[in-house]
Amino acid sequence: MNDEAPISGVTMGDVAQRAGVHSSTVSRALKNDPRISEDVKKRVRKIAEDLGYRPNPMITALTTLRSQHKRIALPLCLAYIQREVEKPAPHFFGAETIANRNGYKLEVFTINQKLSARRLNQILMIRNIRGLILAPLPEAHGSYSLDWDQYATVAIEYTFTHPRFDRIVPDSYSSVIRIMEQCVQLGYERIGMALTPKVDECNEGLLTAAYIRFLRHQQKLPELAPLITSSTDSSDTLKRWLLKERPQVVISSNMLLPKIEDCIGSLNLNVPENIGLANLNIFPGGKKYSGTSLDARMMGAQAATHLINKLNHNEFGVPAAQMTTQMGIKWIEGQTLIPTAKMVTPGIFKRESARS
Repeated sequence: MNDEAPISGVTMGDVAQRAGVHSSTVSRALKNDPRISEDVKKRVRKIAEDLGYRPNPMITALTTLRSQHKRIALPLCLAYIQREVEKPAPHFFGAETIANRNGYKLEVFTINQKLSARRLNQILMIRNIRGLILAPLPEAHGSYSLDWDQYATVAIEYTFTHPRFDRIVPDSYSSVIRIMEQCVQLGYERIGMALTPKVDECNEGLLTAAYIRFLRHQQKLPELAPLITSSTDSSDTLKRWLLKERPQVVISSNMLLPKIEDCIGSLNLNVPENIGLANLNIFPGGKKYSGTSLDARMMGAQAATHLINKLNHNEFGVPAAQMTTQMGIKWIEGQTLIPTAKMVTPGIFKRESARS
């Protein structure tokens, strides 16, 4: 069976006749089969486009299913590749669900002292594993080397930066905007942001970019300097920043929020009565913090869906143009933000809050 009964009225045979090749060559060329040369693929695609050929997607799907059923006795395996962690992130479980639903098995491979990237590459090649999901790395701008031309690859989040693969990322920019809009609605004027360098870099600077842009487009809000400080730095840095900028609310993330709360307590202030807190990435089920939550399982599911589509179309190697899919965020109504009318402003923060 081939992909006849096209929806355009032009058959695969028409394309083959114009191109001077067999119909099976046309079918393989349009599916990006690596056995067909790039010159033939380009020529066949150009002729198909000129003639207006469009395959029937239902017949294409049936053909793929029948041919795979003949070849495959066991589920095909996809690789979820992580580094230097003991257990998979929540992304894995979302990806696993989609993989199983489509007849694949998703297996975890951890690059560490026991398994080098070179050895992993050998394992993947021997086992004919062609689809890879790259889990978030522990640092920004990370990478490792595999024989990328042999694989269809999708990365999760921003950390894997070279080569530039298609990726599924959180909408970090919109997360900040959503929090700041919510703070403004509650009456907060002095909105501060404190992040670790790792969180800032692992989001490609989008968090601070959104924060600065929002303040500059809100004429009534003072422009407080964002603080970038490590969670291991002295608490004095945070205290000096709090006393200098006098924020009514601080936007931060899980890595720094416990330390911020300790500093607020050491100044004899309370959350949220004296100062509010907003979390950029609330863990699933979290009810303490107000802020945004990113659905890691859904990101993993989207990564697996995109990867399977790439495999179905023989899209191996580094893409000519990177595709980035942003996943939306959800607002969580926690206990760390209140209307400013209910706040008690401490004496050390009572100076004029006019635009600085």
